[in-house]
Amino acid sequence: MREGRLIAPRSKRRPEKVPDYFADSVLDVDFAVLKKLGVKHIVIDLDLTLKKKLQWHLEKEVVDYLLEAKKKHGFKSISIATNNMLNINRYAKALSANVFQPYWQGLRLIRKPNQKYFQKIFKYLKAKPSECVIIGDKLKSDVYGGNRAGMLTVRVRAKGQDYWYDWVLFTRLRESRQLSKYIKKK
Repeated sequence: MREGRLIAPRSKRRPEKVPDYFADSVLDVDFAVLKKLGVKHIVIDLDLTLKKKLQWHLEKEVVDYLLEAKKKHGFKSISIATNNMLNINRYAKALSANVFQPYWQGLRLIRKPNQKYFQKIFKYLKAKPSECVIIGDKLKSDVYGGNRAGMLTVRVRAKGQDYWYDWVLFTRLRESRQLSKYIKKK
């Protein structure tokens, strides 16, 4: 297991789209460090963070690692926070995880990175934002949303190939350009 890299403490100079930590995958997240920082609840994105596209089950290695981290470090919960509107119970069941998905408020769809989405998570978990970490592969929905909500943020590399809409929107290219301004490449 490789340890995650701490980028910098939050400051006014660091933009909200820059995460607190980077890791190659969920299997490389250093949960001991997160526990020392006061994290009690793990919130994880589903698509391309926990699973590849069109993957119907979570890998046993990922499930075992997360459940062991929860037990070993005494985290209160694991939650899946996704913009996916399909039934994701099979993924949540494997982790005994809470599920947070987009919801309608009047005629408006509330989803990541909307602050109402994150407030709903905190209310359900009865947690302060500083007691939660969000782990995800996208700068805008996961990192930006989590940073604005006051959570610790961990960005992981996407698992497998992106969805078609990420290709059309040049999501990874734009993210790479945004991060290159603030992170020295080795």
